[in-house]
Amino acid sequence: MSDHRADRGDRADRITLDRESKEHARRFKRSLNKVRLSHTLMQLFWTAGPVTGLGLIGGYYIGFGRFPSLELLIYFISFTVLSGLIGLFARLVYINTRGHLEEQGERDILDVTDKLGDLILATRDMNVQAWEGDARRREAALQLLRRVDLTSYGVSIAFTDLTGNREIGEIMARIYTYGRTGLYSRVRELYAEYRDQIHEAVQELEEHAPDAARELRQWFTGGSFGTSRRGVPREPFFLQRIMSSIENNNPYLMTFRDVEEIIILAFELISGREIPTLVFEYSGKWKFARALDELEARRSQYRVYQARGGNRIRALAAYFVETGYVTREDLPEGHSIYQLVDEVTAVIDRLADDIARAASDKAVPAGELDRLVRIMQTSMELYNMACKAYRETGRRHARLLEAAQKWETLVSQAYGDPGTLKFGGGKKGIRILENTIALDDEARLEVCRHLAWYFEKLDVHKTGFTFRPPDDRSFDLGDMEALQSREVSASLAARYLAIEVALALEPHIKLYKPEIQRNINATKAIYLGELSPEMNAIQKAELGRRMAGEADNRLDIAAEQIADTLVRLYDVTLTHEAREFLHYTYGARMEILELMEKRDKHTDSMVSHLNERPPLVEPPKPHWAKTVAAARRRRNRPARRR
Repeated sequence: MSDHRADRGDRADRITLDRESKEHARRFKRSLNKVRLSHTLMQLFWTAGPVTGLGLIGGYYIGFGRFPSLELLIYFISFTVLSGLIGLFARLVYINTRGHLEEQGERDILDVTDKLGDLILATRDMNVQAWEGDARRREAALQLLRRVDLTSYGVSIAFTDLTGNREIGEIMARIYTYGRTGLYSRVRELYAEYRDQIHEAVQELEEHAPDAARELRQWFTGGSFGTSRRGVPREPFFLQRIMSSIENNNPYLMTFRDVEEIIILAFELISGREIPTLVFEYSGKWKFARALDELEARRSQYRVYQARGGNRIRALAAYFVETGYVTREDLPEGHSIYQLVDEVTAVIDRLADDIARAASDKAVPAGELDRLVRIMQTSMELYNMACKAYRETGRRHARLLEAAQKWETLVSQAYGDPGTLKFGGGKKGIRILENTIALDDEARLEVCRHLAWYFEKLDVHKTGFTFRPPDDRSFDLGDMEALQSREVSASLAARYLAIEVALALEPHIKLYKPEIQRNINATKAIYLGELSPEMNAIQKAELGRRMAGEADNRLDIAAEQIADTLVRLYDVTLTHEAREFLHYTYGARMEILELMEKRDKHTDSMVSHLNERPPLVEPPKPHWAKTVAAARRRRNRPARRR
C-alpha cells in the first residue's frame, strides 16, 4: 500500500512538472506570435540586404566620389543582420519574461473594471433592500430619478412610486416630455395648472420623506431636465465617513450609499477620469502668509471634527434603520443634525426600555433579547464616539475663533477698518491653484492588482455578486434569526469592501487630506445609468471611458465656494477684475459674485459667522449601560443554576 501511495505521489509530481513545462512552452509560443517572427525576419533581411547595400553604395559614392569596397559592403550588411537578430532575441526574452506581466496587468484592469460594475449594481440593490414598505418604494424611485436618464414612461413610474399617486406621475411625465423637447411655454402652462396640486404633494412628503419632497420640487421646477449625463451628485461627506471607519476600525460609521460612492470613485478613476481641484494660497508678507496658513489649518481641523461628529450621528440613524429597529419614517433623511441628535437619543431611550421589558418577560425568546442587546451596544458605541467628536469640535471651534480674531486684527491694522485684502497680481496676493486628481498608468495598475487580489480573496464571481455566499439558495427564508444573521454578514462584507477600495486608492490620491475630500465632494460622479448586469467586461470598460470623457468637469461651483470662503472668512475684496477672472476662467456666476461683494462685512464678518455653535450631544445616559448589564445578568442567571 505504501509503495502504491509513493507511486501515486511520483506520478503527481511528474504531472505538475509537465504542466509547468507546458505553460512555459505556451508562453514562448505566444511570444513568437506577438513578434510575428516570419514577418520580422523578412523585414530584417530586406533591410540588411537591398536597403543597406543601396544606401551604403549611394551614400559612399556621394560622399567620396567612388564605390565602396566589397569588404565594407559585407561589413555593413553583417552588422545590420547581427544587430537585428540581437534586437529580435532581446525582444523575445523581454516578452517571455516581463511581457506576460503586462498582459496580466491588462487582464487585471479589465477584470477589476468588470467586477466593480457588478459591485455598483449590488450595492444599489442592497441600499434599497435596507428599507421597508413605502420607504423602500420611495428609495428605489429616488435611485431611478438621480442615477438614470429616464424616458417619459420611466419618469411616470418613478414619481408614481415616489408619491404613491399615479396622477402625480403622469403630470411629471408630461412636464418632463415637453421640457426635454424645449417646449417651455407648454411647461409653464402645466406648471401654473398643477402648481397647487404638486405643492400639496410636496407638503405631504416633507414630514416623513424630506429627500423625496426635495426631489419632487426640483423636478417640477425643471431643475433636472437632462442633467444626469453631465454627472450625478455625490453623497455628501462620504469620504469623511469611510476614512473615519478606517481610523476607528468601525465599519458601521459608513452607510450603504458610502459603499456605492467609493466603488463608483474607483471605477471612474480606473476608467481615466481626471477630477479638477481648486485651492488658494497667499504669497506676500510672511506675517500674513503665516496667519493665513494658521487660520486655514484651524478651519480645516474644525471642519474635520464637525463632519466627524455629524457623520457618526447619521451613521447611528442609518444603523437603526438597517437593523429594522425603526423605520425610515421614524428617522427620515434630510433632517438637520440638530433634529437628528434629539431623534436618535429618543430612539436609544426607547431601546433601553424595550430591553428592560424583554429581560423581565420570560415569554420573550433569548435570541430577540440578544439582538436588542447587540443593537444597544453598537448604538452606544456610535453615540459615545459622536459625543467625543462634538466635544473636540467645541475646542476646535474656540481655537478657530481665536485665529479668526487674530487675522482680522492683523488685516485691520495693515489696511484700515474694515480690513480687506485684494486678489494680487504678480508675485503677491491671493492665488488660486489648479490641480487634478487622477491615476497614472502605474498607479492604475497597482490599484487594480490590489483589488484583484482582494476580489479573489472575497470570491467575487461574475454570476451576479450580492455580498452573500454562493449557497444562499439552500437557506431557509422562514428562519428569521438566520436571515438577520446573513444580512448582517452581507452588510459587513460590503463595508469591508469599501474600506479595502479606499485603502487601494489612498496611497495614490491621498484620500486622508481634507482638501482632497472637499474637492471630490464638490464634483459630480460619472453617469452610470447605462450600466446593466448583462454587460461584459469590455462593454463596461468602454462605458467607463466614455462617461469619464463626458463627465462635467466644470469648476464654477468650486470657484464660487472659494470666493465665498475668501470674502466671508478672510475679508478678501472681490474687485471687478477678480469677479471677471472667476467668471471667465472658471464659469462662476457673475450675479452670485456680485452678491458676495455687496454683503455687509460688519454684519457678516467671519467671526460672527463662526459664532454658531455645533450641536450639543449630551454624554451617554447611565441607565443605558445599566439596562444592558441587567439584561445580561438575568439572561445568564438560569444557566448558573443548572
